[in-house]
Amino acid sequence: MTGSGSSAAGLSPDFRALFEAAPGLYLVLDPALRIVAVSEAYLRATMTQRDAILGRGIFDVFPDNPDDPAATGVANLRASLERVLANAAPDSMAVQKYDIRRPAEEGGGFEERFWSPVNSPVLGPDGRVSYIIHRVEDVTEFVRLRRRGTEQERVADELRVRAERMEGEIFLRAGELQEANARLRASNDELARRERELERVYERLHRLDRMKTQFFANVSHELRTPLTLILCPVQKLVRDAGRPDAERTELEVVERNARLLLGHVNDLLDVARLEAGRMAFVRVRTDVAQLVRQTAANFESLAAERRCAFVLEAPDFAPGEVDADKARRIVMNLLSNAFKFTPPGGSVRCSLRLAPERGVAGGRAILEVADSGPGIPAHLREAVFERFFQVEESSVRHHEGTGLGLAIVKDFAELHGGSVRAGAAVEGGALLTVELPVRAAPGEVVVDAEGMPVPGPEPAIGAADRAPIRGSEAPAAPTGAGPERPLVLVVEDNPDMNRFVAQALGAAFRVATAFDGAQGLEQALALRPDAIVCDVMMPRMSGEQLVRELRARAETETVPVLVLSAKADDDARVRLLREGAGDYLLKPFGVGELCARVENLVASTAARRVLQRELASREAGLAALAAEISARKRELEHALAAAVREGERAERAHLLAMEAVRLRDEFLVVASHELKTPLTPLQLQLDGLRRALERAGPMAPGLAARVDAAARQVARLGRLVNELLQGAMLAGGRLALEREEFDLGEAAGAMVERLRDEAVRGGCELRLSCEGPLAGRWDRVRVEQVLANLLSNALKYGAGRPVDVGIRAIDSAVAISVADRGIGIAPEDAERIFGRFERAVPVHHYGGLGLGLFVVRRIAEAHGGRVTVSSRPGEGAQFTVVLPRYVGAAAADEVRAAP
Repeated sequence: MTGSGSSAAGLSPDFRALFEAAPGLYLVLDPALRIVAVSEAYLRATMTQRDAILGRGIFDVFPDNPDDPAATGVANLRASLERVLANAAPDSMAVQKYDIRRPAEEGGGFEERFWSPVNSPVLGPDGRVSYIIHRVEDVTEFVRLRRRGTEQERVADELRVRAERMEGEIFLRAGELQEANARLRASNDELARRERELERVYERLHRLDRMKTQFFANVSHELRTPLTLILCPVQKLVRDAGRPDAERTELEVVERNARLLLGHVNDLLDVARLEAGRMAFVRVRTDVAQLVRQTAANFESLAAERRCAFVLEAPDFAPGEVDADKARRIVMNLLSNAFKFTPPGGSVRCSLRLAPERGVAGGRAILEVADSGPGIPAHLREAVFERFFQVEESSVRHHEGTGLGLAIVKDFAELHGGSVRAGAAVEGGALLTVELPVRAAPGEVVVDAEGMPVPGPEPAIGAADRAPIRGSEAPAAPTGAGPERPLVLVVEDNPDMNRFVAQALGAAFRVATAFDGAQGLEQALALRPDAIVCDVMMPRMSGEQLVRELRARAETETVPVLVLSAKADDDARVRLLREGAGDYLLKPFGVGELCARVENLVASTAARRVLQRELASREAGLAALAAEISARKRELEHALAAAVREGERAERAHLLAMEAVRLRDEFLVVASHELKTPLTPLQLQLDGLRRALERAGPMAPGLAARVDAAARQVARLGRLVNELLQGAMLAGGRLALEREEFDLGEAAGAMVERLRDEAVRGGCELRLSCEGPLAGRWDRVRVEQVLANLLSNALKYGAGRPVDVGIRAIDSAVAISVADRGIGIAPEDAERIFGRFERAVPVHHYGGLGLGLFVVRRIAEAHGGRVTVSSRPGEGAQFTVVLPRYVGAAAADEVRAAP
């Protein structure tokens, strides 16, 4: 090994260079969303330059494509970053279309790109977000390949159909081909031109429609906050019993109109959700007739006020499985529309009946709402269900509304798999008829009024795939997938719900069941599952008590728990999460969401076990290496002792001792290198595993503490190995200096600042004073090591008292002094402490290898300088290092003359 290599071995890695050279696409943001660091891979992928983007806001550098009105990249990324800042937790995003601006030299404009982003927080000492690491993967080619494959299949199908048709006609029309081709070319050109015009018009209309819907969605969200702040105080004032009737009447007008406006806002939000495909749909087993009667009852006072005849026709009982909220909105919107267009003194009829569907009696509900108003012209009976459409086309409006009521009726009916149509009523006005299937399709989840799954027919699955799940109240042993699959314990007192959850998870996991909290605790202790799914309200032991008991036991303290509840109670949810629950899911829930959440919890368990096995393996390896070092050391010590006892053969003893020292030094170098080899990947694996655990979800406090403790021990071991390696190399005379011009006062200031936090933790105060010009040519790394060793020594033995650091000029040399007020050094030890592996106090009091002062003396002597110590026991110690500024005779004379 060369001297330069030896000097580099003690350096700290250049983390900025490592980050910028990382193969992944990384961007680092501060809390103001300004770019503070970026990897080279990210710059290449986004066609940007580091100097051009550092210090700028991310959305200034990467705006939305102005040519794409539907672009949502900025909005989605901003929302994700704000969630990270608010929750101090990682946030993974779906694949985003986020176009990248091309440089001017490449033609400018934007290039279509697709990304898969993950945003992770970096927390400061105060627990707040100091930085956000924005990591992306470029999935553009994958998306384009999928598009290209679909287009090629479509073109191939069209060509195949056209070829088959032409092959049959070619023999019959050979004589007419030329004349027909001429006419066909002219027609095709005209048709293509018109199609292009239609496509442009359609695209423009489609874009305007999207922009309109997005605009209304944004406006609706902005309106809900002020409307809430209007309605809440007004409702409080209306309920004030002491308020005069006149004021109450005016306030009721304000409340009524605010509620009307809120209804319009909710309509706009529903439309935005429907267009975005985010409208939830849950079938509930209910009495459809009662639902219609309860909704229609809201219009009785309006009918009396307007002197309208209001007729309701419905059976006494009509069982069905519908989305109750959406069915209620259908009835509400239809009746609101009817009363809006019915003049005073008119009539409105609402009727419900059940009809068979696909041979099932009562499988279809038919709802009719008729009125005696002006009706709907025949040519507009399809258009009335379009969004924002108004039958009144004149500039003078007689009826208020947004034109969304019937559009929402149509959308909600189609969500049920039904339909709606308009016609003429016998009463003389409009007749609106809605048909809804009221029986769930096979495999569709149905819940009751409390959100509990309703038992239905068994899904058609093969015998080999069927997971036998018990329905009794006795706990069930693991069943389901193969024995190598993770084990999930389901704890639920409702047998149907227990069976439903177990069956949903049985395809991917082995599943065991229990029917109350006490059974669940017994099963968890006996089976040691990879994850637990439990209800909140259970006999004998509640879900909250179960979580508390699991966390109190060493065998189950790390098992993740997913809590199911039918109550949307934020306080209970926060309390359970604080008790140690890994996740919380409200009933009713989808099977896909349940499986995804359980998979995340099981993944965290697997990652934790991998980390534990890796740490155990590394600890065993380090222990074996330490034992080998200890054994070799004992062998060398025995050899040295035997040689010394051979007094009559002094020369031979001397040679044997020198050889033993040489062998020890070589062994220490080899051993140090062997120790460093597993330490670096171990540190990287610890970091990688911690990031994996953080992406999988919040870590349990105990696991985070153990990972941090392991990382600290690995870092401490790395420092000891570096010190051991450097001591061995210095003892062998393999010290080469790489001199450079620098200011020693500035270097000392930086070192003091670097160690100030450590000093504060030890109760010490670091004080620095500099005198005179302090520039010179030294090996910066070696001199900084001298400062670090002397300061660490002072902080270790300084007994929590102030430490003074002085840097002063002495003509052609500079003196470094470090003084503490600690335990001091006995006079007989003043010279011995500069030897290798020598200490002034026993090692069990302060630790360390006894190499720090040995390294200081060797570095000082290599620069042509020297080191001295002055101390009295109990009064502290002062170490002084004198370094010539430049190499030469004058400098050497000055060193010898320095005090």
